[in-house]
Amino acid sequence: MAESYTYSLWLESLWGPDWGLNDPSQYNFDANVLPLKYIAGQIADSWDWVRNGDGTSDLHVTIRDDVYFQEKDAEYDVFGGRNLTAEDVKFSYDRILGTGEGGSAEMASYEISWPSIFSGILDFTYPSPVEVEGDYQVVFHLASEAESVLETFMYTAVNITGVEWDTLSEEQRNDWHYACGTGPFVLVGYEPDSYYKYERNANYYDFDERHPENRLPYLDSLTLTAVQDAASIQASFIAGNLDYVSLDANLTPDQTQQIVDALGGDLQVIYLDSNAAGIALKVNQEPFSDIRVRVALQKAVNLEQVNAAYYGYETPLNLAGLWIAPRSEWSSIPDWDAELLGEYTYDPEGAKALLAEAGYPDGFTFTVALDTNADQDLYLLIKTYFAAIGVTMELDPVADMQAAHQISGDSANPEQINQNIADLESFDSAIFMYGSTGFANPTFHTDTEFDAMLADAQAALTNDEAAQYAKAADQRFAESHWIIACSGTTLKTELLQSRIGGLENGERISYSRFTRPFLARIWAIDGQ
Repeated sequence: MAESYTYSLWLESLWGPDWGLNDPSQYNFDANVLPLKYIAGQIADSWDWVRNGDGTSDLHVTIRDDVYFQEKDAEYDVFGGRNLTAEDVKFSYDRILGTGEGGSAEMASYEISWPSIFSGILDFTYPSPVEVEGDYQVVFHLASEAESVLETFMYTAVNITGVEWDTLSEEQRNDWHYACGTGPFVLVGYEPDSYYKYERNANYYDFDERHPENRLPYLDSLTLTAVQDAASIQASFIAGNLDYVSLDANLTPDQTQQIVDALGGDLQVIYLDSNAAGIALKVNQEPFSDIRVRVALQKAVNLEQVNAAYYGYETPLNLAGLWIAPRSEWSSIPDWDAELLGEYTYDPEGAKALLAEAGYPDGFTFTVALDTNADQDLYLLIKTYFAAIGVTMELDPVADMQAAHQISGDSANPEQINQNIADLESFDSAIFMYGSTGFANPTFHTDTEFDAMLADAQAALTNDEAAQYAKAADQRFAESHWIIACSGTTLKTELLQSRIGGLENGERISYSRFTRPFLARIWAIDGQ
């Protein structure tokens, strides 16, 4: 109950995305962020946020009174199909945080550090940050009056279970037959590393917003199958044995195109912006302490060619900034002037001139350590671009991620490191990754003005104000060239057979924590 992955379809959280706003031209719902305007009630029916005037705030939530636990076979029916109440909500938060009194004060065992996630969000000066006001009312005590903190709290999905969880033995908690929640699908079969099989929850409370006469979910059954490699996914989808391939299948553009060629128009292909590849430069070292050198390296990379020839994308190049690709409201790229755009435009002669001006007319040699997830072929291509301006880049694939972290975190190590760009979702992550005193900062810059922008964004009381500081930090990040962009934002692919209905205008099911409400709203066309 303390996990938040897509396979937990029997569980639900208080909030989810507004299905009616699932517009891919406005927002990519796969992101681990969800702007406040896109948040809708799931178990939560209504809520009222009150700033207390002392730096804290309270969120008063009324949950629905028509939510019931799933009914299981008698041997495993611990909840008895009872009505979910506010006590269950409090219990669920207390159980993952180790707060409250009695049994709930013992933290649930899991890999995710929920107390760390909610640090600075919930007010832990209380014995429990959540209190019950009535059968269907709870109050969450938040540690800030900032609108962004409210937003973060609401999109951080916590699975809601019931107090009966603590009556189960350890053996029962690890037996899938006892899996029970209030979600749209009931877990009816499970084989480790193979599949999850679900059936429709006949007593599910929710209705389709677009077709309010229809009780959800539409599908009678659903199986999530683990397919170990992209080639097998490709073959199974072409054969019609898979209906949906999620974004994290990591199909290459060639594999996707082969599927399109094989099936013609008999499928749905949905693309989603993802992060970009880059090289983080330790600017405490020469020659990278000179911004002219960093700009020269960026000008040497033909991003347009990488986008079209290497990745095979027909879509225009999308430059990458500091923030995760879907956070368009935090991006400064649309506001870049011609000078800054020029610094990200292929210009090898201009790059040579900058190197000469900086005192490196004959170039130099440096080494980049590639972590285990790096696309080595891409960096071999980047190596040829640098060679064309007289710079030699050696590549050093490392054995594991621990070795990569050691290289990245050692300011005296002359090796640089590959680094994704446009993959930060919050101000906390930006401070952690790129603040001058950030624990994981791979560039070792000392730009206190950049730090101040992030701090101001984090302290802003409204989301509009936070977005302005986020844009300023994004522009500062781009101007500083601490990371050389080796691609624009890349694309992930979501594939659906044409027999899947319920999606409009390129909408996505999404592989994120919000897959549950989306899967409840799709159907099989013509009874397939």
